[in-house]
Amino acid sequence: MNKNDIVHLEIIDNGMNFEGIARKDNLVVFVPGAIIGESIYAKVIKINKNYAIAKIDEMETQSRYRVKPFCEVFGKCGGCSAQHIEYDMQLLLKNKLVKNLLDKQKLEVGKVENTIGMGLPYYYRNKVQYPVRSSNDGNTKVGFYLKRSHNVIENNCCYIQNRVIDMLAKDIAQYLIKEGFLGYNEEDGTGDIRHILVRRGYHTAEVLVCIIVNKEELVYDSKLRDVLKKFAKENENIVSCYINVNENRTNEILGSKLELVYGAEYITDLIGKYKYCISPKSFFQVNTLQAEALYLVLKNRLNLNGNEVLFDLYSGVGSIGIFLSENVSKVYGIEIEEDAVKMANINIIENNVKNAEYIAGSVEDKIVEFEKRNIKPDVIVVDPPRKGLDEKSIEYILKFSPKKIGYVSCNPATLARDLKMLSVKYNIQTVTPVDMFPHTDNIECVSVLKLK
Repeated sequence: MNKNDIVHLEIIDNGMNFEGIARKDNLVVFVPGAIIGESIYAKVIKINKNYAIAKIDEMETQSRYRVKPFCEVFGKCGGCSAQHIEYDMQLLLKNKLVKNLLDKQKLEVGKVENTIGMGLPYYYRNKVQYPVRSSNDGNTKVGFYLKRSHNVIENNCCYIQNRVIDMLAKDIAQYLIKEGFLGYNEEDGTGDIRHILVRRGYHTAEVLVCIIVNKEELVYDSKLRDVLKKFAKENENIVSCYINVNENRTNEILGSKLELVYGAEYITDLIGKYKYCISPKSFFQVNTLQAEALYLVLKNRLNLNGNEVLFDLYSGVGSIGIFLSENVSKVYGIEIEEDAVKMANINIIENNVKNAEYIAGSVEDKIVEFEKRNIKPDVIVVDPPRKGLDEKSIEYILKFSPKKIGYVSCNPATLARDLKMLSVKYNIQTVTPVDMFPHTDNIECVSVLKLK
């Protein structure tokens, strides 16, 4: 097999990014866009020592789960990767992916439950982040990045974002461009507007707008402030407008300086009966309906008795701890982002929660303070970033030896790795995949462990 060869392939599986997987000449061949069960002819575009990459040239036998993508930029945009696969099949493939990763670690799991999907898997994202980019010829684009690039591709409708904020983000970008503000040019670092961020409360319909600018002086630009206020007043659901400054040549969207220029400090949304305050920097699940499903799974599988002390680690704005607060005697939360802890403490007051305490700092540092105060958890709940738990945190969890652990994960690969380390002391009772991100290759999981 050589580069540019046309080869016949049988697709035997789908991988982490929903790419088709085949075997040929003792090599694994990855084929983007192919579905398990398909027979294809493919053109080899890259060969390495252990694998090859090919693209579909001709379809011989098509999967019955193949459907027509609903988005005009599918395959170009770097967002969705599974629109060509029937939704029920997406759920099965995500479930299989989780099982494969657990099996790879040789883990004994009581039960890997069926993936919890959405009844209507469209328009679910409550947060839009669009880059605004100007090229050297003065042309400005607002949209998502193309796959594996920082070139922007525009779209008329994003089918996984809330329709209201998808349109609002584009409207405000055009509004600013019309008023003479320039999009950001990544090549030379010039321009005014880097990103448009819009958030919306699913249950409240409250909208927050944040404009990320390239220069600090724009925070005090009266014209920009007036444009934002005028736009907000023309759209009655906008209750909050911010300007954020990011002068760094970085991939991070938000900078450190944040200025409120109109309305309230935050918007609110509900998960279950609990109200949460959301600022531009708050971590809040982007799929509100599925967040409630996920938290209910966690609560039900933990089977709390009301007398436990709960540690909520990587606690964000306190959404999980507050959701579980009436089922335990005390909640202690640790979160490294000070803004998130500030919001968590506001959320405690908003929900009249009397038994929760949130502190700012790294988990590995602050957990030692609890040890010094002779505070020991009966239950630990963790919701770490994609990189998973660090070894020090796992070491302390094993040292505390709580009766139960609830692990919420946005990365099944690091979840499987961490469960392997925790399994020296714990039985893994359940792993439940929850589809927070339909039509993408991401999957959230809830795992509950019990002390042996």
